[in-house]
Amino acid sequence: MNKIVNVSIIMLVMTSILGCNNNSDLKEAANQSQSGNAAPQKVQVQESGGRKSFDSSIYYVLESDPIIQTSYKQIVWKEGDVVLTATISKAEGEQALQSNTVISSITVESNNGVHTIELDKKPLGIQSVDLSKNNQLAVHVRDHEGSRLIILSLSGGKQSVLNNLPNEVGFSEKIDSYNWSPDGKTLAFGMGSIGSSYIALYNTEDNTLSNLSDKDYRLITSVVWHKNGEGFDFLSKTDDDKNPVILYQYLLKEKLITKVTGTLSENEQKILTTKFLPKKIE
Repeated sequence: MNKIVNVSIIMLVMTSILGCNNNSDLKEAANQSQSGNAAPQKVQVQESGGRKSFDSSIYYVLESDPIIQTSYKQIVWKEGDVVLTATISKAEGEQALQSNTVISSITVESNNGVHTIELDKKPLGIQSVDLSKNNQLAVHVRDHEGSRLIILSLSGGKQSVLNNLPNEVGFSEKIDSYNWSPDGKTLAFGMGSIGSSYIALYNTEDNTLSNLSDKDYRLITSVVWHKNGEGFDFLSKTDDDKNPVILYQYLLKEKLITKVTGTLSENEQKILTTKFLPKKIE
């Protein structure tokens, strides 16, 4: 009889332990889901309900004013203590059919040391370079069809090609307009294949990319952050002759994209594509 009682007690104890472990597993899974490992939800897209007009006074103006020097041998981009040098060489092989020259090497020198940007395929040119407030360097390179955006951490040397990061669009042939948030922690940009463009965010703190919407904006020609860092506007070029460009607004807290206006003057479009974007190299 005592043996039966002892066996029963042991079985109860084991059941209790297993139950605790299962509860712990469930809690851990829930915590992982809440921590961001779950697939991010798409934001809402509305054609009305937001701002109704263009207002450049709300935009964040880049504080940088880089010095750019170009020659037939190299491109030098300098801002503060950061110097990017791209060497130009004669194109060979298949690339010779696309261009006479290629960018054969890119090095970045700063107070944190010297870094070499590694690319599996030599780009045909450099469109722009932009430094964030938290020491992240964005290098936008041009290919025969499309473009790539490389992010280099000056403090740690880590490199990421945004085109290759996991996302719902798949591999992106091109990166359209891009811009750093005022605090430098987030990059907003357009990405996709030739003839398509989706709005996305890149987080420098965890090296993740999030597609904000399934909506295809065709070509995103400019992304400009609001001064308060709570959102940004982006300009979409459409196939509609009546509304060739549409300005949208995205708000981070609300997770909402709204149409601002489809009636932008040529001057307003020029302001959006020049004044608030990284300085062009080519």
